[in-house]
Amino acid sequence: MTTSENLISELEISELKRLRLKRQSLLEGCEPEDAGLWAMLDIMTLILAFFIMLYSSQAHMSQALEIKHVPTVVSQPVESVKTPVKPVKKIHESELDLLNIEDQLHQVMEKSNLSNYSVKVAENRIVLTLGEDISFPSGQAKLLDYIKPALTDMASFFTTEPGYRIIIAGHTDNTPIHTARFPSNWELSAARAMRVARFLIDCRVAPERINIEGFGQYRPIGDNTHFLGREANRRVEISLVREAAQSESYEEI
Repeated sequence: MTTSENLISELEISELKRLRLKRQSLLEGCEPEDAGLWAMLDIMTLILAFFIMLYSSQAHMSQALEIKHVPTVVSQPVESVKTPVKPVKKIHESELDLLNIEDQLHQVMEKSNLSNYSVKVAENRIVLTLGEDISFPSGQAKLLDYIKPALTDMASFFTTEPGYRIIIAGHTDNTPIHTARFPSNWELSAARAMRVARFLIDCRVAPERINIEGFGQYRPIGDNTHFLGREANRRVEISLVREAAQSESYEEI
């Protein structure tokens, strides 16, 4: 029980005692010896009630102050975790041109109904690869008849893209060749590149745009120990390189 409740209880007990004494005096028909006793008791009751009220108001005020001064915990804003955004790779205009030319070369080759070829973008250039079986007889540098329509269509397309240099490279497998015309694979690969270049020039492709390279067996793309690898190595590659890119490569050298 709290202090205020004790005071209220004592006040009630005192009030009951005073009323009991007063009622008893009235019943007996006599006044108390001290007439001012009742007045004194009333005053003391009032004083006691006043202190009870004062104590109760102070208790309420202290509780209010305690509530008012409760420290407020301010939550700090949680920083959002930012997911790093991967930069979007921008496609350069020259790359778009190469992709467009790659698509057009595919269309040219599809008309020819030839199968052993590939077109791809590699190292800032378009590379068209022709297999030996659709280009030349084994060990020779004479063009087969059914490659000529495709080369004719290629020449027509090349004339519409004058900003590209044409690099023609011949490749062989490592099977040695020793003939009067081709003492080695180097001569055979160079002669095949020359024959393709001559055909394109006859189809009105400007000769100053054409470079010829012969690598023999020294740039293989397949395993020469297997017949499929050797077949892949016997090829002619026709590359389209922008004139600006070509001149930059020469400056670096």
